[in-house]
Amino acid sequence: MTAINGLILAGGKSSRMGRDKSLIAYHGKPQREHLFDLLTPFCKTVYLSCKSTETIPQQFNPLPDTFGIDTPLNGILSAFNFNPANAWLTVPVDMPFVNADTIKYLLHHRNPKKIATCFWDSDGKLPEPLLTLWEPHASGLLSGFYINNGFSPREFLVTHQAHCIASPNSNWLKNFNSVQEMNQYVDSLPGRF
Repeated sequence: MTAINGLILAGGKSSRMGRDKSLIAYHGKPQREHLFDLLTPFCKTVYLSCKSTETIPQQFNPLPDTFGIDTPLNGILSAFNFNPANAWLTVPVDMPFVNADTIKYLLHHRNPKKIATCFWDSDGKLPEPLLTLWEPHASGLLSGFYINNGFSPREFLVTHQAHCIASPNSNWLKNFNSVQEMNQYVDSLPGRF
């Protein structure tokens, strides 16, 4: 199986959160740093997907968006444009419950014959597109999807029948997009952070 690069998806505007989600410290350090450290043992190299490299320290290997779309597909396409030969393990910066067990579970269930391996979403009906291991042969298909006006990573995974697995821990897929969501879970799960 091909080598895996890690990609922390942090190129969003964080408009609902009102501040940069990659700088929130759920685990005693900014989330981008936490995820970088988390992914490093599993990946050849870890990169931080971003809109611009201006404010990103070089230690995070910033990888700027290079396509004209405002969805996470931009970061995924940009990663494959940068290195189409390796697989890419994407982790969104707003899923604070992702841990080493999450990554091990995903990698253990990897199916390299499929275009990607991912979890079913919290409803168990659709792929969770951002916590995903993308295989190298997805690169050309993603480019074609984009050229044909595709912009949704989830739609791509459905169309190309990704390998979807059930998550043994529903918290792994929880994401926080607003202060209210963040506070709700922090209040209801004391000691988890």
